[in-house]
Amino acid sequence: MNWEEFKDETTEDLIEFVKFKEDPDYLEEAKAAFIVLTNRFENDLLDKCTVICRKWGYSDVDALEIAERAFQKFWQTHSFDMDKSNVSDVDLAFKLYLYRIAENELKQAYVDKDYPYDGSEKIITSLDDLNPDSSPEKLSELREAMVIIDKAMEKLTPKHKVIYLTYMVHEEEGRKLPRKLLKELRERLDLAQNTIRVYKNEAIEEVQRTINNG
Repeated sequence: MNWEEFKDETTEDLIEFVKFKEDPDYLEEAKAAFIVLTNRFENDLLDKCTVICRKWGYSDVDALEIAERAFQKFWQTHSFDMDKSNVSDVDLAFKLYLYRIAENELKQAYVDKDYPYDGSEKIITSLDDLNPDSSPEKLSELREAMVIIDKAMEKLTPKHKVIYLTYMVHEEEGRKLPRKLLKELRERLDLAQNTIRVYKNEAIEEVQRTINNG
C-alpha cells in the first residue's frame, strides 16, 4: 500500500489507523498512516529535540536519535489519548505527546550508566560479519536461525535481510541500536530511519510466519 494515499487524512484519523496495527487485516494501513504521521510531525519534533539536546549539552545528532525514538515509542504503544490532553487541537495535542516521549527517551538514553554498546557494532549482512570471538554456542544458534531467516527473506528484499540481521545480532532488549550504527545503516541502504523501522517490522513478521508455517 502506498502511504501517499493517506497524506490528506486528518491527524486524528491517522492515529486511529495506527491503533489497528495489531489486526493483520489493517497492518498495511497502519504502517502507511505511521509514515504519514512521521512525515507530518518529524520536523517540528526534531526542532524541539534539538533545543532540548543543546540545552542539556548534547548534539544535533543526539536530537535526531531522540526524535526517532519518540516516533518508534508511539508505534510500539500507540498510547496517544486525546481525552487526556489539556488542549482541544489534535495536532497540538499530538505534538505535546511526542515532546513528552522525547524528553523521557533522552533521560533514559543518556542518564544511564548501564549502556550496553561499546562502539564496535557493525552492519551484519551474513554470518561472515560476526565477531570471530563470539561464543561457539551463539555462533551455532545463529547458524541454525539462518536457515529460517534465509527462507523468510526470499519473499523480501536484500535490504530487509541486512536490517533484520543487524538488529538481531546487536539490539539489546529495551534498547535502541547505537546512533553511529543507525547512521551507517541509513547511508549504506539509502533509506530513511522510519523506512528502516518499517522494513524491520516486515522482516520480523515474515520470519514469524515462516516459523509458524514450519
